[in-house]
Amino acid sequence: MIQYISAAADMSPRIVKGCFPEDIHKEYERGQISDHDWFVSFKAALPQPNCLKEIDFWRAWNQLLGQETDVVDIMIELKENYPVWLLSNTNPRHIRNEVDGKYAFSQLADGTVYSFETGYRKPEKEIFKIAVGKADVDPSTCLFIDDNKENVIGAESAGFLALRYRNTLQLQLDLKFLGIN
Repeated sequence: MIQYISAAADMSPRIVKGCFPEDIHKEYERGQISDHDWFVSFKAALPQPNCLKEIDFWRAWNQLLGQETDVVDIMIELKENYPVWLLSNTNPRHIRNEVDGKYAFSQLADGTVYSFETGYRKPEKEIFKIAVGKADVDPSTCLFIDDNKENVIGAESAGFLALRYRNTLQLQLDLKFLGIN
């Protein structure tokens, strides 16, 4: 994404990365600003003047999604014995335009909790409360898996058992250790 935007805006990747408006991005993932406002804020955070066009920004933005991984196979296995929910810090554009219908994981989940629909992001405790409310479960009966250490800590503080994802093999070993298969 950074490479694409740097080419489209005619500036170095280092500058683009250094200007990334993290706080505004969090607002976007909380559903507090529109797609267009996110673009305008991103463009405004770059050195001025710049020639970044909205169409180029969204092409770059959609590159963040990448390819589906073999974790989907683990989801399929887990679904045989457990409900599997998806809790994601994301934005409406990725879900509306890219994820729904194109990736198996969103279809496999028994339910979804997206940050932009809740007004909260992981690791904020409130999003975990919303997730257990929506799934109608007690957090102590839930296993949360995430690659972000802060999100794992947030889940644990909300009463979840939590694992940090590092790679598929490690996840399989962690699940086996917990007696989950």
